Amino acid sequence: FKSTSLKPMVRHLRTMQAAANMRQFFRPTARLPPFIAATRRFAVAAKEPEYHTGGNFEGYHLFHRSAPFTFRNGEQIPELQIAYETWGHLNAKRDNVILLQCGMSASSHACSHSRNPAPGWWEEYIGPGRPLDTNLFFVICTNNLGGCYGSSGPSTINSHTGTRYGSTFPRFEVQDQVAAQFVLLDHLGIDKVHACVGASLGGMQSVCAASMFPDRVGKFVSISACAKSFPGSIAFRHAQRQAIMSDPNWRGGDYYDGQLPANGLRLARQLGTITYRSGLEWQQRFGQSLAKGITKREGLKNEFMIENYLAHQGEKWVNAYDPNSLLWISKAMDGFSLEKLDKDGNPCLLEGLKGAMMPALVIGVQHDVLFPVWQQKEIADTLRKAGNKGVVYYELDSIYGHDSFLLDAVSIGPAVKGHLEQEPDGARHIWEDLASSAVGFLQAISQRGSTADSMRDIFRALSNGEKDVERDRLKAMVKLVWSGRVNEVAVDKAFENMAKEPLMELNDFMNMRQALTEAMSETYLP
Repeated sequence: FKSTSLKPMVRHLRTMQAAANMRQFFRPTARLPPFIAATRRFAVAAKEPEYHTGGNFEGYHLFHRSAPFTFRNGEQIPELQIAYETWGHLNAKRDNVILLQCGMSASSHACSHSRNPAPGWWEEYIGPGRPLDTNLFFVICTNNLGGCYGSSGPSTINSHTGTRYGSTFPRFEVQDQVAAQFVLLDHLGIDKVHACVGASLGGMQSVCAASMFPDRVGKFVSISACAKSFPGSIAFRHAQRQAIMSDPNWRGGDYYDGQLPANGLRLARQLGTITYRSGLEWQQRFGQSLAKGITKREGLKNEFMIENYLAHQGEKWVNAYDPNSLLWISKAMDGFSLEKLDKDGNPCLLEGLKGAMMPALVIGVQHDVLFPVWQQKEIADTLRKAGNKGVVYYELDSIYGHDSFLLDAVSIGPAVKGHLEQEPDGARHIWEDLASSAVGFLQAISQRGSTADSMRDIFRALSNGEKDVERDRLKAMVKLVWSGRVNEVAVDKAFENMAKEPLMELNDFMNMRQALTEAMSETYLP
């Protein structure tokens, strides 16, 4: 072994300790921490989501179940396919899973990875040290049931007919999408997830999962979502559907052997974009500025920057998203409600959320016109009325409106990270398992070399190229690496007698070799 063999593992231990210290800043309070609010004022920029990256949707895993999948309305499809991607590592206990639930038009590609290096739609949130910390968690993201990026939907092949489902694909509900996700979890041998995390449709699914599977969800995060759709969002989605269905090429949904209803899809996406962003952002970003190359206003062509922007948003969706997926999924969103009948037989949201007693983080955005902020407040208030004592509600003034969950990681990320990692039911046990594994690795390496080699490794790993190391850090690491083999009292005595200064150089430390060797030979009963 080289003398630097301990360096990466020691550095990892120090990183874990630093992250543990940082978690104190992310405890739930009535409002976001001041330093987050301060940075948010500078987060106004022309940003766009990474929904599509050059058509690259490769690299996902495909779960295929040959048995029929039954929807809540009683209809069936003969088999179920769910496309999914993962980040991080599943631990031995299989209790570090985060189910990331995505929006209406997103694929499973939430973040880049070796099989697909293209940026994902939540790139800033997933990775080592990020809100969904892959040092700790095993993150799973699926393409929604009804989608067009690998999961069963109108554009997939019906195994009974050999043709695409098209108009014959059954109507489904958000609850069916969640049920399909948990079928995948069953296949992966995961009984309970650490948390469900979602925004928009994904946020509807996260609170839905908490209600449907309370014993299988440890926590949940719901961002810019609702527990029951309201007429305003239904109206927006109705207009999008009409744009597609009015295109002659739609052909009742059976267009796969002909031309794509591209004009309808363009207009539907433009309508959707209006609901995803805020007027305040566009006022600051575009105002009444004319588009590039336009010097005067005449005729009916696009002349304002905002017009060109919307046209571009519509155009880039052509051949990148299936119109039928928009129709079927938007219908599921319209009919979504977690209400259950109360004792008088009336639909009641309180009844529907009674089982969701796990810690909950609910985030709303004041400039969201698609999911008004009162809907997120309704989720939090209803959970509290149902008896949930672990509800945290944040209300943001992010300028990006509904798309804030995609674009404003500065505001949303720390709150999500804090909720996922804080106790109770946080990440402490995961950190402890990692630390225990790291210590075991360090101890195994130290036993394969001489005492002198181990001491040099310890010093060089802690010094990071400097000539001296703090005495107390060296003492702590000696006890850690040689735990169970060394008399800790004798170690303390050796350092007290031979290390008078707070900083030690390598020669000073190596001069303690004889004393530390004797400490190993003494009986130690911790």
